[in-house]
Amino acid sequence: MRYRMKGFLKDKWVICVAGVCAFMVLYLLYSTPWSSQKVVSSPPEFETYVRRFSGDYDVWPAYQAPANEQLEQAWFQKTCLPSKMELSIENLSEVLSHWGMSSNKECRELLVKFRTLYKVSTRNASVILPKPFQEKVRKWLGYNKDLFQEVYHQDIIHVINYFTREHTIFNPLRDKRPVSPPDQPEAKYFDQLIQNTAPTCDFCRFKDYTAEHTFLRVENEHAFSASNTFKMDTLHALLAMKQHDPLRWSPETFMGLMDLTLTWFHKAHKSFPSARFPSVIWDVLPKCGASQVHPHLHGFLDPERYHGVVESWRRGAQDYYSISGANFYTDMANVSATLGLAVTHRSATAFASLVPRKDHEVVIMAPAANNDFFEMVYFVLRAFVEDQGKYCFSMGMAYPALEGEEAVIPAYARVITRGVVTDIRADMSSLELFTATNVNIDPFKVAKLIKKSAEERRSKFR
Repeated sequence: MRYRMKGFLKDKWVICVAGVCAFMVLYLLYSTPWSSQKVVSSPPEFETYVRRFSGDYDVWPAYQAPANEQLEQAWFQKTCLPSKMELSIENLSEVLSHWGMSSNKECRELLVKFRTLYKVSTRNASVILPKPFQEKVRKWLGYNKDLFQEVYHQDIIHVINYFTREHTIFNPLRDKRPVSPPDQPEAKYFDQLIQNTAPTCDFCRFKDYTAEHTFLRVENEHAFSASNTFKMDTLHALLAMKQHDPLRWSPETFMGLMDLTLTWFHKAHKSFPSARFPSVIWDVLPKCGASQVHPHLHGFLDPERYHGVVESWRRGAQDYYSISGANFYTDMANVSATLGLAVTHRSATAFASLVPRKDHEVVIMAPAANNDFFEMVYFVLRAFVEDQGKYCFSMGMAYPALEGEEAVIPAYARVITRGVVTDIRADMSSLELFTATNVNIDPFKVAKLIKKSAEERRSKFR
């Protein structure tokens, strides 16, 4: 009996110790800050496989912006192409054909860079229109006889970026169609939306109705930070203007918001030193998927890599470096400048993308997320909002990593327009989600728009 009692007590003691140990493990696992948590190690053979599959990042040559895009374009058209040859997406294949016949060494070296980055093909698509349907098509085309004739034999241009794996399909005829006005004036809809949402806006009363990070807020005269209540990552911030109107902001207000992104990233990095890869997204108005009308950005700071598409570009840049020894971002900007797709502003460059994700995509790059970079972003956004009357836009930005020398990307932003603000139809479909992207706007026209905006608005920052 005594022996059995000793065994029972011994077993009970072991169970108690095991229970305490299990509790301590769980407590440490769930209470340890994210920045100091250790990832469970994988078997050595798995780690070897991952390294072989993904490849390690190298130290790349530093990003360099085009020196003078106007001189580069003038030189290109004079030296590499027949005189006065028009540059457009519609005749890009013809441009490449003539470019390939140049005997100039620099022209041929530049063509190698272009063909290393991009594949361009033009395909013909013919249709037959039944007589009853012809009248409807004529109406769609504004009864333009030349456009109607183009319907029967259409040129479809496919452009592929080998390294980002982006594939965009252009049909120039779609860009030539007359634009019908929306059923409801966009300005009227927008003003009503602002008026109706302001009284109950949480961001207008952010100190009472937004969450904070454990390291608290950052704030300046024009903007403030908050912690996203329903997070997508440990360091997920909301960075918002102090005004409710998401479109009519001054240069000072915009720069205040951009400066705040840098302040928040550095404060987050100080609190979580292992987090060092910053990215930002911005959607304007419900049409773009914004949950609040009040202008706000989402900021993310990741410890392992950039999020999503930003990391895909970075991986593509590593692949490009592996075969060329050159900086992917530098060459993409320089090729764009040579073709007349770019405009520079001190150290920053904006260029119309040859593989846009949606209409009007412009890429802005600079060696750092500095005033030059943010001012160029301002020029692009005002070109869309003021010059084109595009109320809806989406933007993604990434900044150089806060530490480390390997695979350093430039600061860059990608901006697209999202259609008519009052249109209930979605501007994204299974085409963009699962196959290629269809875009109706010629990038060469977009480039002219951005150049004009930069010229007219530079004085605001002098």
